Amino acid sequence: MRPMLIFVWILILISCNKTVVKELNPIESEHLEKAYGFLDNNESDSAYLYFDKARISAIEQNDTATIVASLINMAITQAEFGDHYTSQETSTKALEYLNEQDTADHSYLSMLYNNLSNASDYLKQPEKSIEYIQLAIDYAKDPRNIKVYKNNLANNYADRKEYDKSIQLYEEIIATTDSNSTDYARFITNYARIRNRIDSNFNPLPLMKKALKIRFDQDDYWGLNSSYSNIANYYMKVDQDSALNYSNKQYEISKKIKNPEAQIASLQRILSLRINSKDKDLFKEFYKLDDSVQLARLSSRNHFALIRFETEKNKLQNIQLKNEIVKKQYNINLQRIGIVALFIIIGLTSYYAWNWHKRKKQRIELEADNRIKESQLKTSRKVHDVVANGIYRVMAELENRESIDREEILDRLELMYDKSRDISYEAEDNIDNRVGFYLQISELLKSFANDHRTVLIAGNEEEMWKLLSNNQKSEIEKILQELMVNMQKHSFANEVIVKFEYDSSDLLINYKDNGIGIKEDSKIGNGLNNTETRINNLKGKITFEHHLERGLEIRVSIPIIK
Repeated sequence: MRPMLIFVWILILISCNKTVVKELNPIESEHLEKAYGFLDNNESDSAYLYFDKARISAIEQNDTATIVASLINMAITQAEFGDHYTSQETSTKALEYLNEQDTADHSYLSMLYNNLSNASDYLKQPEKSIEYIQLAIDYAKDPRNIKVYKNNLANNYADRKEYDKSIQLYEEIIATTDSNSTDYARFITNYARIRNRIDSNFNPLPLMKKALKIRFDQDDYWGLNSSYSNIANYYMKVDQDSALNYSNKQYEISKKIKNPEAQIASLQRILSLRINSKDKDLFKEFYKLDDSVQLARLSSRNHFALIRFETEKNKLQNIQLKNEIVKKQYNINLQRIGIVALFIIIGLTSYYAWNWHKRKKQRIELEADNRIKESQLKTSRKVHDVVANGIYRVMAELENRESIDREEILDRLELMYDKSRDISYEAEDNIDNRVGFYLQISELLKSFANDHRTVLIAGNEEEMWKLLSNNQKSEIEKILQELMVNMQKHSFANEVIVKFEYDSSDLLINYKDNGIGIKEDSKIGNGLNNTETRINNLKGKITFEHHLERGLEIRVSIPIIK
């Protein structure tokens, strides 16, 4: 990575005239000097930071050359870290400062388009990659750069299986390149690899080993890593001992250049060749490195953005963005205050509405209870005054008279029966007219709850009962009473659930308890027989669920007469 970036910077200095270089003030020069110092020590994070500082200082001085130079180095650093999306973005930003008509900008353009091509190739965008590398070749001035870009174009053609174009380009650049240069080593390695891919009878080893020797003589560690990898991959098919030997060499050189991806590739090859007990440590190291690379890739997108944010915050806030940031923050605060106030209002309104509804419900229930109690008291008084006193008089007469007129006594008892029945009807009519039927049902069911039994009611809504006739309501009340009485006598249940539903044509009542239940072969008593009779009279259906492990479930369906 370091040789690549230094080479880029040399090209930038060559393409700039002396006036532009002299315009760099001491602060900018200090930033760039520190950036390259960090690159020498392979501290890419810090190098990136100081390239960004140089860019910001150049913006203040309106120094386009330094802005573009910094962005190029930043884009390449991002690509080296695997952050190809951000690298594309940074390269595109640099393009905005350049003029395609100005020949002085062409060197910058060629480097940026080459970087965009590499990023597009990595992101599996072959058409874009070829488009960009063609532009890089068109704008390039230096013959060496042109050959490097043509090598990349040949690789792209090979990836697209356009082998004729690929081989033709390799042969062209190889013929015009110094046979002792590292570029020559790169070109013949790629040429041999592609030729072997086209023709399995072609032996790539002579060219690959020639390239290896050139790179070894010139201490080209990154090139050695490539040579060891290509030779090892070839030997994987023909000689596994040799493949293992070169994989080990690649692993050692990849540690020197601190390239975790190359280490992973070599370790993976080594482990695939010899998996035994002595390789357990290598196996663990492989996965440890693999995890670290994956983590780095996941975090790389935000990695450089955070550095840039902190730098711009310190440098530009007091120059260009301070007033705008303050204004935006003020608007954000106003919005936050508005949102908080809105939530408070909504919360208070909701609480008031809920509290009002709760109080209204309590008031209605209390009034209903009072009406029921008042009606019960009136009925009790009438029963006492009319029935009880009448019966007492008859008893007294029977006790005190020596002779009894049987017909007279029967007539008087019949009269008291009629009065008691009238009182009963009057009480029912009074309750029906003054108390909501849903409250009567609730009162009926809750009357069977005690300290040892819970009665749960669902769906008992006032509007639903308005759809039923008085006769239906009266019969349903008796049906429910029979079910609850039967439960209390026989089931030993401690939990009862009664659910009411309405499906547009029928009233559905689902009764369920956790008592002892009813066996399929058990005889049904008079209470449940009466219940079935009432339901049949209402043209309804009753179903007993017999497949429960415990308890009883009864489903009742009654058609609604509208």
